[in-house]
Amino acid sequence: MANVVRIEGDAYVAGSLTARTNTPSDLAVTNAHISATAAIEASKLQQQYIKVYSQPLSVATSEDRNIHVVWGATGTVVGFEAGSVTVATGAATVTLDLHKNGSSILSGGTPITLDTGNSVYTPEAGTIGTAGVVDGDVLEVVIVATAGGGGLPTGVYCSLIIREDAA
Repeated sequence: MANVVRIEGDAYVAGSLTARTNTPSDLAVTNAHISATAAIEASKLQQQYIKVYSQPLSVATSEDRNIHVVWGATGTVVGFEAGSVTVATGAATVTLDLHKNGSSILSGGTPITLDTGNSVYTPEAGTIGTAGVVDGDVLEVVIVATAGGGGLPTGVYCSLIIREDAA
C-alpha cells in the first residue's frame, strides 16, 4: 500500500478534504448529519405511506376494496388496523382482512373482528404474517359484515402502513 495514513483519535481539517472513495462505518452518518437543504432525490430514499379507507357513517357493508398498489422495487407492510364509529350489538360482527394479490397476508389468515367487545374510535391491530411486497403487488381490504341477529357497527375504517424502497 502506498501513502497510507492512519490517524488514531479525532482529526480536524481546516480546509477542504477530497477522497476518491469513502466508506463510512456503521452509524457514522445519522439523520443529524444530513442537511435540511441536501436535496436528496426521492429515488434514493425509502418512502412510508399510510393508506386509510372508511365506509360512510352508515351500517357496515361487505366489500372488497383495493387500497394500495406497490410502486417501489420492494417494500414491507408495517401495520394494519381497523375500527368503527359505533360498536356492533348482539351477535353482529364485521371482519377486515388484508389481501395481497388476492390472498390474506394476516397471520394465519385471521382477520380483524369488530364486535360487541370493541370500543368506538379505538382501532384493533391485525397481525401481519407476510410483510414483504414488490413492485406491482395490489393490497386490498376485504370486509365481511354479518348481522347475525344484532346490529352492525357504523363508520367502519381501516389504515395500512407500508414502507417501500425506491422504484
